[in-house]
Parts: sequence; C-alpha cells; structure tokens
Amino acid sequence: MDIQEVLKLAEELIYEHTGENLDYLQKTILQRTLENQTYKKIAEETYASETHVRYIGAKLWNILSKILGENITKANFRTILENTNIYNFAPVFCRDNVTSNINICPSNPRASPTKTNPPQTPTQNIIDLDKAPEIINFYGRTDELSTLSKWIVSDRFRVISLLGISGIGKTTLSLQLIKQIKTNFNYIIYRTLRFSPTLTTTLTNLLEIFSPETETSDNIETLLSQLQKYLEKYRCCIIFDDVQKLFAPGKLAGQYKSGYEDYRDFFQLFATVSHQSCLLLISREKIPEITKLETENYPVRTLTLGSLGAAANEICQKRQLVDRESWEKLINNYQGNPRWLDIIATIIQELFSGQVAEFMEYETLILPEALQAELEQQFEHLSPMEIRVMEQIANQSQPISIGEIIRKSELSIQESVNVIQSLKKRLLLDGQLENNLTVFTLNPVWIQYLKNKRESGINLLFPEG
Repeated sequence: MDIQEVLKLAEELIYEHTGENLDYLQKTILQRTLENQTYKKIAEETYASETHVRYIGAKLWNILSKILGENITKANFRTILENTNIYNFAPVFCRDNVTSNINICPSNPRASPTKTNPPQTPTQNIIDLDKAPEIINFYGRTDELSTLSKWIVSDRFRVISLLGISGIGKTTLSLQLIKQIKTNFNYIIYRTLRFSPTLTTTLTNLLEIFSPETETSDNIETLLSQLQKYLEKYRCCIIFDDVQKLFAPGKLAGQYKSGYEDYRDFFQLFATVSHQSCLLLISREKIPEITKLETENYPVRTLTLGSLGAAANEICQKRQLVDRESWEKLINNYQGNPRWLDIIATIIQELFSGQVAEFMEYETLILPEALQAELEQQFEHLSPMEIRVMEQIANQSQPISIGEIIRKSELSIQESVNVIQSLKKRLLLDGQLENNLTVFTLNPVWIQYLKNKRESGINLLFPEG
C-alpha cells in the first residue's frame, strides 16, 4: 500500500468503530507518521504543543490497537496496517484493483456492493473544533444566542463579527452556539488565530478538512478559488477566534501585522462573493473591513457582548458567596465580566470567607494578580499615544471631552481623534452625550489598573521602547 491507501484504511477503520471522522490534527498525525516525521515537526506544522500532539497520537494508537488486536505504536503503525488482513473486519474492506480505492462492502459478500460516501459528504455534519477550549460554565446570553442563530441560520449573513473585551465570554458563546446550529450545516470548523498563522497556512488547513487528498498550492488566489468551491457546494460555518492577534502591537487598532494584510482581502471576499456559508470572527477589537462592509449593506453583522447582568448572580451562587444584597454592586464594579468575576470570587472565598460585604468595604477596587496579568496583555498591545490618552482620562474624576483630551495630552486634533477612535475600536472607551457635549470615560477596572501602574513608579506617558 502507498501512504494514501494506508491513511484511508486507518480513517475507515476508526470511523467504522467510533462513528467519528478524524479532525485535522488527527489526520495530520497519521499522515506525517507515515512520512516518518517526528512529533516535534508535526507540532510545528499544526501550531499545537508537542505534548498535545503526543497525547492525541497516543489516543489514536490506542484506538487502532483495540480495533486490530495488536499493540500499535508510532513506530510500527504503517507496518502493521500494511500487513493487516483487512477482510477480518466488518464491514469488509474491498480493494478496487482498477482505481486502487478502498471501499466498504456489506458483510454479505454475495449482496450487491454498497458504495460508501467519502468521509466528508454534504449529508454528514462534520464538526472540527481543533484547539477549541472545553466549555466548563455557561451563564445567560439567551438573547445573544438567539440573535446569532437567527443571523446565521435564518438570515444567512455571510460574515458576523463577535466582539467583546477579554474574558467577557465570546469563545464560550460561540461554542455554545454550535450546539444550536450544528444540524443546519454540513461543516462547522473552529480555528484559533492565537499563534498568528499565515493565510496560506489557514486556507491549506481548511482545504485539508474538506478533502485530505486534494493537492494544495502556495498561491493564495488558487487556495481561495479552491475554498470558494466548497463554500458554494456545502453549507459551512467557519469560526476564527482571536482575530485581534492579526493586528500589529504598538500601533492604532485594526492595523495588520506585516505579512498578514491578505486576511483583509479574505474577509472582504467572504462577505462580497456569493456562496451559502458563514464566517464568524471573534475579536476583542473591531475589524475595520467588517465595519465598512456593514455600512455598505453587505450581508454582514456585528454583535458586541456586554455585561452578563443578572445572569452573573449564578457565578456568585456557584462560588457560595454570601451577602446577596452586595452582589449587584460587585457585578457592576467588574463590568459583569464572567472571567473577572470568577477571579474576584476566588479571592472573596479564600480571603474573606465568601463575604462580599466585607470585600466591598475597601474603597480601592481590588485587582488580583491574575486580573492584572490579563489587563497587562492588552495594555502591552497599545500604542504610546493611546496610553497617554488613557492616562489622562483615568486622572479625571468626571467624563472628559475631546477638547479637554487635546489640551491635556498635548496631541494634535487629528492625533486625538485617531486615538479616541482607536480606543473605541478596542472597546476600552465609552462615549456618552452630556449637555450636548460628547464625553468619554474608562471603565473602573482600567482606571484602577492604570492607577496601580502609576503608583508602582511606571511612567505611562513615556513608556520605554
């Protein structure tokens, strides 16, 4: 057998005994093992940790060992499958000597052979959630789920951006959404852009899910053309998480890293070219081209997640906090952010015996190390001008107007407008109308974070580098 035949046999064996198709990582491990690649090389190719690749590999060898009744390892995988009498398994595997394809035949050899569909067919629901986190807790968000489901299933919008600050629950919501919409799609694919894969890598990854045997190209136009055929033929929902990782640190919001600008074209093509699929983009920053397309009446929508509101009470209940009358203020102080509240609830439970009222006695908003570390990651992504303006706003006891920002920050009108717009794109700045004047504020958590940095002696206005 050649490599593709061995790979096909392994896939069919696993599918017949588990009822599940292999995902991209599993297929890559099998194929690269047949090509004598190391786990380290496979990890580099798939943007996974070597530990995770070894873990998935071990699970595959264990499944095949149970199926074949032999001890399968990475070292002997190909040899054992090549020497396997495939007629010992039901349904029987038959070789077509003309086409060299391996097909599944019925257990009765005299019956007319039934041709099996390829692993990925439009009648199947293929769900590939490579590197998707497990949902441990899910609170509220019924309205948001309903809105997303309607946009995707009923309205058939092609591109949807799901926005929200870090920890607000974007990824959890998207994974919960999959449970509701999965029967409406032939393919649902989740991928994180956390490690900034190039568009070529991302497109190649997607194409291998649709057809592992298809030869791929290094030419982006060719890859896009190939992908478009699948988007037209099948109903697909593709989810890209951590889209903000494509943007350059130290610059204003929405500016792509060098070498990643072609994602902009990809997002635009997905929205403007006719097909029957959907792209869900998850980001903590607005995606410029999506905002532009939305104003041009393309089938594009944006949903921004805010506070959990009353649903956040479930977090307090689960963590067995007391003083229920203080819960609402606690939730508001931490913006109804589930991850932030979970961090705070841990502190209240460990240091204040679960008593929220005692915790709330302190005038200073307490930011545990875990919460500060999360804010620090986003702070390091800001441009120097954004840091300067945030510091000026944080120093004010009242909301501040653009005119005051210009005077206090010593930036030009153009610079000030660009910076304010950038901070709003990052969802860090709130604007409101007071006495016919637009004024801006930061949320209390960020104000406290900046105050902590200032008190620690860090120069925010002129950071090093």
